[in-house]
Amino acid sequence: MRKAALVGLCLVVSGCSGFGKFVSDTATLPGANPNAPSGDNLNMRRVRGYSTAETPLLPSGGDIWPGPPAPLPTLEDVEKDRSGTVLGGAPSVNGPQLQDGGEMKVGEPEGLPAEDTSQSITGKLPDAEPDAASRFGAQRGSASTIEIPNGDGTVTLIHPDGSVTTTQAKKNASPDVSHP
Repeated sequence: MRKAALVGLCLVVSGCSGFGKFVSDTATLPGANPNAPSGDNLNMRRVRGYSTAETPLLPSGGDIWPGPPAPLPTLEDVEKDRSGTVLGGAPSVNGPQLQDGGEMKVGEPEGLPAEDTSQSITGKLPDAEPDAASRFGAQRGSASTIEIPNGDGTVTLIHPDGSVTTTQAKKNASPDVSHP
């Protein structure tokens, strides 16, 4: 019964990878190095010192390189192509093209002739944006001048109206320090 259980256990354990792989991964022959790299490819044969016979690379017959690229189109080809197709023969999808000698004006809606100015786009941008801070609870209090000291003995002043001036820094009076 024990022998049958041992054989059954070996078959069950080796069922996923195969019995040969299972045995080679778990057992080694006496005198063999269990930590030696395994493999039987050309480089492993060279490492082990076996003779290797390899077939050299031989040149292939025929031209394996692609042909030269297509020449760039000339200006004459481009002018001929303006008749409704783009390079490559695909139809133009950009709509009507500006004719030779035609004019394009800013603010002219697409499709209207230049003489019809009744529908032209004329708008004026606002001079300033309204202050939106009050909508969010921010209060504009009495602002004071911001002083930014510079390293050269001057002070940059930013006033509440936004003007910026640079003045000479005030010298602080040295405090009277008495020594005991």
